[in-house]
Amino acid sequence: MVKKNTLIFWFVGYTLLILMVGANIPSPLYSVYQQQWGFSSGVLTLIFAIYAFVLIPSLLIFGQLSDRLGRKKVLLIGLLISAAGSAVFALSSNLILLFIARGLQGLAAGMMSGTATAALVELRPNHRKTASLVASIATAGGTAVGPILGGVLAQYGPMPLILPYIVHLILFIPGCITIFAMNETIKTKSTSRWHLQRPSIPVTLRTPFTMGAITAFAAWSVTALFMSLVPSYVSSLMGIHNLAITGGVVFLMLGASAVAQLTFKNLSFRISMMSGLILLIVGLIGFVLAVPSQSITLLIISTIITGLGQGLAFMGSMQLVNEIAPANQRGNVVSTLYVVIYIGVGLPTIGIGFGAVWIGLYAAISIFTCFIVALATLMTVWIKVKLKTEMNNLVTQ
Repeated sequence: MVKKNTLIFWFVGYTLLILMVGANIPSPLYSVYQQQWGFSSGVLTLIFAIYAFVLIPSLLIFGQLSDRLGRKKVLLIGLLISAAGSAVFALSSNLILLFIARGLQGLAAGMMSGTATAALVELRPNHRKTASLVASIATAGGTAVGPILGGVLAQYGPMPLILPYIVHLILFIPGCITIFAMNETIKTKSTSRWHLQRPSIPVTLRTPFTMGAITAFAAWSVTALFMSLVPSYVSSLMGIHNLAITGGVVFLMLGASAVAQLTFKNLSFRISMMSGLILLIVGLIGFVLAVPSQSITLLIISTIITGLGQGLAFMGSMQLVNEIAPANQRGNVVSTLYVVIYIGVGLPTIGIGFGAVWIGLYAAISIFTCFIVALATLMTVWIKVKLKTEMNNLVTQ
């Protein structure tokens, strides 16, 4: 049984990874859709952000439902919806179908993100830190692999707007088989009457949860920038038009994130969060400076630094939230964290996209950078001063 649970644990992590691969395969392809159908940067970011806006209510519903119905049922339905999203992308011939496909991906991610994370913790209840690490690496790693996979297949393979999605559907098969075969991971399901409710965190946990959530918000706002607009940024402002390379910039950023999480997995969540926020500041400033200097070297170095920062900040925030979450509310608490993350994915990206229409892409990204630098600086100070005290207070209660 222990060996079976260990195998299923890793396949649940694989399934989360492939879910995120599929959600991010379109990233380098948006510019192709934009050229073919002639829509603006603002519309492009709306296509990207509809994912977050569908995902958030999905998280609110299914994070709670998985505490009641069980993880297995929710994960299986999510897998089918994610596969449907890739199928619609492959068949897309107009803007409406792009919105539908992206919405299906958001629904699936909302169903599975918090649920899969909770299932990982329950499959390895004595190794919460390992479970949190697998969840965060699967999320960041899948987000990294998706753009490079989509870019390479579109640039060098046949059927550039179809083949990437077919490959994604094939990659989903092992996960579907494993989830279907797994036993339910919840020992005691929630029995209180279900009703749709806004995200809620127990009062005693709100301060440390807020620290983790805002840190994750900053990390994933930057991630969303890279996934949605950085391929256009690199292409238009630095004159690089190869889809594999523009997708590779996103891969480099999130690949560095995954490497950071593996390399520094033994850091405390406090040090991880503070270090990640500081690296985000340094990386973003360098990334913005790469355009006026037209320096590919600075672009690459800054992308790597930003990725390292994203990885450490997200890993620390995930570990913090899993540490404080009560067992019978874990699905809801983790899903609430993902709600904050995807607000960070959606709203700033839309602002940058429409800002690019009004004031130019470079100016819009520069303003966004100033916002994240200010937020990350404030959060680093707050975590340094207050987090240790808050965690000590929880232990004594």
